[in-house]
This record gives sequence, structure tokens and C-alpha cells, in this order.
Amino acid sequence: MKIIKILGMKRAVLFAEVEGMQDKQSFTTGNLARRILVVAALLVPMYLTLPTAAMAGFDDGWQAYQRGDFAGALKEWRALADAGDRGAQFNIGVMYDEGRGVKESRTEAIKWWQKAASQGHRQAQHNLGLAYLFGRGVSKNFATAVTYFERASKLGLAKSQYNLGKMYTVGFGVNQDDKEAFKWILMAAKSGIFQAQYNIGKMYRDGQGVESDIKAAAKWFLAAAMQGYAKAQNHIGIRLARGDGIARDDVEALKWLILAEKSGHGLAAQNRRDLASKLTAGQRQEAQRRAKQFRTH
Repeated sequence: MKIIKILGMKRAVLFAEVEGMQDKQSFTTGNLARRILVVAALLVPMYLTLPTAAMAGFDDGWQAYQRGDFAGALKEWRALADAGDRGAQFNIGVMYDEGRGVKESRTEAIKWWQKAASQGHRQAQHNLGLAYLFGRGVSKNFATAVTYFERASKLGLAKSQYNLGKMYTVGFGVNQDDKEAFKWILMAAKSGIFQAQYNIGKMYRDGQGVESDIKAAAKWFLAAAMQGYAKAQNHIGIRLARGDGIARDDVEALKWLILAEKSGHGLAAQNRRDLASKLTAGQRQEAQRRAKQFRTH
């Protein structure tokens, strides 16, 4: 299974893309985990609640954690967690999940995330959604997963919004509803989740949960392509070559197909060869130049 990694300042979050879920009949409970690109491990140790100005004990724990003194971090955070601090509760859950300073225990991680989630900690809610989705530390329960994704989504967590939209797409834990799926995935797309941008492009293209709009589809494929997503790069390359929802531009089309091929997209190589055979040497050179200059946004 392919794991998608999103990195931010002082944090790294693994989450999964629910991909290719337009045909509900092709999915069963047994193959769900295989068909969903893992929303993840539930997270890696660097994604912690970070200290703020007036959190002396919390900051002491953070400093200890950065030094690799996990026992010291746990001591500081445990006192705060027992007093009801949701950030400390969440971080202790992470430490149990990763086995840092304590014996690794998903059951203990779940317990601490439940405490934090009950106080509105959206990342804890997201992690619990993943736990119930995949049955990790708890019994698998799609409806409960949806509940936690929805709570985190309403608090603005984009990756939960994306996962919730995908649950509505196939009807896991909820009644299948394309319009509801579109609503949540669009929220995630607007927050910059490139998988959501790509999927919104497909939904506009296919008229799934929204009126078909090829210009809007091209816009969202381009947005995801600009972030380096190979599938979107292949899609926008094809659309630029056809003038499908976007002004035709063969050189720009070839640029995107070159990039998609370099990223390992299976169909991009043939698409690139087909288009390149129709262009002049000068056009091919210009496309190569643009591809070399490309930087993700």
C-alpha cells in the first residue's frame, strides 16, 4: 500500500488517500484497507501539540522531547494530562503509539486520544477516526469512524474533511451521498489537500455530486498538478493538449506529461510520446526546459 506523507514545520503527518471509490459495488469490508491508501500509521512522532507562550510545564516537556528525553517529556506531560490538558493528553497518546518513553501500546494511545478528543482536540478525533476505520486498537466500526471524522471536519481539519467526503462517496458508515461527498472534499481541496483537489476535478468532470463543469475540472486538476501530484499532471497534460476546459497549449501539455512520467505515472509515458511526435524539435525543447524549471507550489 502506498503511504502519502505530508510534511509541515516541525511535524510530519501520514494520511491516506481513499482512491478510486466511484464504484461502490467494487468494495467490500474485506478489501477496504487494501483499496484505501492508508490514512496512516496513525501518525509519526513529530506531530505533537506544540507549546505556546503560557505553558511552562508543557514547554519543559517539549524541550525534553526534542532532546530525546522521552521519560522526562512524559513526566511533564503526564501531570498536565491528569489535570485535563488536552494537548498533553494527545501527546501522551502519540508516545504510546510510537513506544517513546513507554512500552508501545495502541490501546493506551487510544485511551489518551479519547480523552483529548472529548475536549475538542481535532487531531485526536482524526486519529480515532482512523483507528475505527482500520480496526487498530479498537474494533472496526465505520459509523464511529465517520463520527470522529465529522467532528474533526467541523473543527476545520482538512484531511478529516477529505476522508469524510470519501466515506460519503462509497457509503461506508453513512448513506452514500455524492452531494455530501462533494461538499466535504471541496472544503479539503480549498485547504490545499492535493488529493482532494484531484478528486474534485474528477467530480466536476463526471458531474458527480455537482453539475458537470469541464473548466472547473481543469482548474482543480491544475491546482493538484502544481503540487506535484502525478495523476493530476497527466490529466491536465491531456486537457491542455485537447483544449478540454482550458486553452489548448501543446508545449505546456507536454511539460506536464514529462513531469507525470518522471513521477512514475503509468500512462504518462505513452501520452508524452504520442504528443511529442506531433511537435517540432523546438517545442519539445521548450517543454523540457519548462519541466526542468518546475517547482511545486
